[in-house]
Amino acid sequence: MDIFDALKAIAALAFVLGILLGFAWLLRKYGGTLGIKVGQDASDLRVVEWRSLDMRRKLAVIRWDGRDHLMSLGPANDVLIASRVAPLSPAKPDGKTDSKTPEAANDEAGS
Repeated sequence: MDIFDALKAIAALAFVLGILLGFAWLLRKYGGTLGIKVGQDASDLRVVEWRSLDMRRKLAVIRWDGRDHLMSLGPANDVLIASRVAPLSPAKPDGKTDSKTPEAANDEAGS
């Protein structure tokens, strides 16, 4: 194999890779108009929060279709404990939804 055959093989490889990358770009750019979902998950299913109960079981809050579902997940079975309409504004990370401190709320109640 001489140098010209090696250059021809490298050029053919670059050409094929260019075609593949061009097709991937076209699919990402125009795939939505063809009804092909590329790179985006349109589902509104997500895990909001979970807590471990023990080594084998956990509690999970799963949000789907505008509702929160509290589920107990384990190796033998999964149980739906409760469902509710998802709150419009998410709770703060510390779990408080009111901006007032408990002391300020007590002061207002006492006045």
